[in-house]
Amino acid sequence: MMHAAKHSSPSFSPLEPMWAEATIAVELANGNYLLDDGRVARQAASCVVTPALGDRVLVAACRPNDNYIVHLLTRQQCEEASLGVPGARRVTICQPELVLGASERLALHSLRDVEVTAASGTLSLTARNLFSTVAESMVENVRHYVGSIEQYLLDVKSMLRMHGKQASITAENDIKVDAERISMG
Repeated sequence: MMHAAKHSSPSFSPLEPMWAEATIAVELANGNYLLDDGRVARQAASCVVTPALGDRVLVAACRPNDNYIVHLLTRQQCEEASLGVPGARRVTICQPELVLGASERLALHSLRDVEVTAASGTLSLTARNLFSTVAESMVENVRHYVGSIEQYLLDVKSMLRMHGKQASITAENDIKVDAERISMG
């Protein structure tokens, strides 16, 4: 049986929680929130949308001073939402297929490592422009590398080395080799 209470001191039953609607009045430290009815509540682990100031929430009062925000009912300004599980260090989503879609921008941020793996499939990147910046080392290790490029400009500040058992450079019109010294053989 569900009890609804609004802005009143609930009487507790040892077997069932009291349910109430409230509004987040102040975001406190350590995942606690002050509600507009004066109670302090914390985000329940099953409430994965992080509450924000002004949110209308469903609160479960389990024991005196033991209140949980179990669901967000409405949000005044829904410009941004943050997902998080209180107390969890890692969140994993496991599905046969997962699609992230954004009509304007998709950003992945990490202060440390980012890993993308397609162990037995294809990793496809398609973009109008592709920029990559590497501060220290970029290592490519591939079995076959095939590129089709209209123009390829490479500027190496110190040394360029290409090595293979066999090498072929062909051009339809001209090959130019320019250096202070050219060594062949």
